[in-house]
Amino acid sequence: MVNYFIRGGTVVGTGFLSENRGLFIRGGKIFTAPPCPDNEQKIIDAGGMIIAPGFIDLHVHGGNGADVLDGLPDALVKIASFHARHGTTGMLPTTAAAPRKQMLDALQATGEAAGRPAAGARILGAHLEGPFLNPARKGAQNKDYLLMPNLAEIKALADAAAGRLRMVTLAPELPGAIEVIRWLAGNGMIPAAGHTEATFEQMTEAVEAGLKHVTHIFNAMAPFHHREPGPAGAALAGPDLSIEVIGDGVHVHPALLKLLWKLKGEGKMALITDAISAAGTGEGTCHLAGQTIAVRNGRVCLPDGTLAGSTLTMLQSVKNLIKLSGLTLPQAVRLASTNPAVILGLEHCKGRIASGYDADLLLLDQNLELKMVMVEGNIV
Repeated sequence: MVNYFIRGGTVVGTGFLSENRGLFIRGGKIFTAPPCPDNEQKIIDAGGMIIAPGFIDLHVHGGNGADVLDGLPDALVKIASFHARHGTTGMLPTTAAAPRKQMLDALQATGEAAGRPAAGARILGAHLEGPFLNPARKGAQNKDYLLMPNLAEIKALADAAAGRLRMVTLAPELPGAIEVIRWLAGNGMIPAAGHTEATFEQMTEAVEAGLKHVTHIFNAMAPFHHREPGPAGAALAGPDLSIEVIGDGVHVHPALLKLLWKLKGEGKMALITDAISAAGTGEGTCHLAGQTIAVRNGRVCLPDGTLAGSTLTMLQSVKNLIKLSGLTLPQAVRLASTNPAVILGLEHCKGRIASGYDADLLLLDQNLELKMVMVEGNIV
């Protein structure tokens, strides 16, 4: 592995910018002082540039024409390589509800890929979005493949991922969901509420059972109401619930993006892309779990107009939060790096530029155009 010394530039910290006094990259880790005498190092001159921690995407279905549900190692390489070129250094490949074998194959491929060195973004585990979703809030999910929650099925799906299933989105109001949430939480996975009609009281019960996260807040869920706050209200009021938000300014109004930052941004809010296979391919059509999706004027929709994910990248999400909602660069970067790492329980090794942390680094110019991506010490 090549050793590097990064000199010059401005480091993006958690809430601040600071002058780079020198970063040493050894064995895939960051050091702020030389860990040992070593003349065999390549110098990276970051003068005039911004050094940011790499972005972590908790929810991504595809990119560059490939879909996680393809269930193929080559598809995951294409997805991870595409998103790495746009600032993502870690990701949870995300399934949609699909035929059982297709989901099992996708989880198996993701589990295997998570155990290998990264060719692009590091695969940190799998995110199972479905099949335990409420048909009334299916969004772009295919209703033909939705199921009631049950322990036998979730155990089979988790087994397919060989210990690499990290997050499961389900509707907590469905019969059997509380038992599944309790099992997920007890086995080190993150139960997340999404595609749900849950009441505030049902969300409270789910939190008591181990619910930790809310998937693409405000989208594919019962609307917020002042007399029935529903899942979004429970997420905003609950200190133990983290949230993810699609940062395109389409799925959530820019004013609400700023409000979410004020309420949850200190550690419980993460930017996601919810990107589908069409990300990076331009306008046209593609398919998701047997459904035709159209990409037009920056919107990704089913034929009836239902939003169906996005073609976002994490870098564009960060730029959007700065432009649309007035967040500072450190604030927006925190939502894309530090906070997702905390949500995943990786705050000890990812999401910050600090000694001993994984060398997941981005170099950007003053216009926030990407110049270099490093994943665990490798320039990808």
